[in-house]
Amino acid sequence: MVLKFFLFFLLTYQAIANDDNIIYTKPKTFDFITNIPHTLKESWNSSFNTKLETIGVWAGVISSSVIFYIYDEKIYKHTKIFAKKIGLGNDDHTKPMVKIGNFNIFRGPTDTGSAMYFIGDGWLQAFTAGAFVLSGSINDDNRARQTGSQILNSLISASIPIQVLKRASGREDPNRASRYRGNWRPFNKNYINDVSAYDAVPSGHMMAATSTLTVIDSNYPEYQTIVRPVGLTLLSLLGFQMVNNGVHWISDYPLGIAIGYIFGRVASAQGKSSSEGHKISDWSILPIYSNDHEHQIFGTAFSMSY
Repeated sequence: MVLKFFLFFLLTYQAIANDDNIIYTKPKTFDFITNIPHTLKESWNSSFNTKLETIGVWAGVISSSVIFYIYDEKIYKHTKIFAKKIGLGNDDHTKPMVKIGNFNIFRGPTDTGSAMYFIGDGWLQAFTAGAFVLSGSINDDNRARQTGSQILNSLISASIPIQVLKRASGREDPNRASRYRGNWRPFNKNYINDVSAYDAVPSGHMMAATSTLTVIDSNYPEYQTIVRPVGLTLLSLLGFQMVNNGVHWISDYPLGIAIGYIFGRVASAQGKSSSEGHKISDWSILPIYSNDHEHQIFGTAFSMSY
């Protein structure tokens, strides 16, 4: 039931690409950094306006978060039980692989579970961006160059509101919970000294994976039959493992997904235009309810056209 519930939530994502005449410009080396203010501004404007689709976005995010919050503790416990049954275990086995002195630069996966968790680590997104930039440079392909730059831009830009919201909410991770469904201690002064006790919501890992998927899906519509199933499968594995490891509640995901999607969408619109010289973009996120007489299913549908 946990897997069915979570997979339904993620797999309702859909995107429709209508313009085949996109012109990509060659990004400057540090566009992914210099474009951060623009990405933050446009993401804010997209998130907070009086348009009906924006209201639908927040209705979907809030309703999904509330519904998941009600079942957080049960989903957490049953996920751990299921993981043990399939031999996955409940612990994170990522290990420090690159150090400078006592400071860990890079932690990598050592087994199946840690590989699932690594999907949203940030390093994987950085490697993916680097691969696009390298491919674009070798093949003189501005679309690949822009995709790499946009992935980094969305990742760094979205990390800013993620960190602000983590500190503002101060929710305990499941494996650090001192009360049912975890305690909330907003703006706690001990955050920096004990991050896992206060940083559950929203999920930065889910944001990173979602923003990367959104950028790639936006720039390569002809490969959506591959990108979407693979990407959404990876998101599902990541989401399952983070609950299993006790680093996130399932209700931490809707906001993280929404932030990743919005920032990925905004970033992917940079450095390209239609052959008519203007950008066309529209998007919406709406709540979904289904009753098949056996199960009641709640979810959120993401839709984008450009």
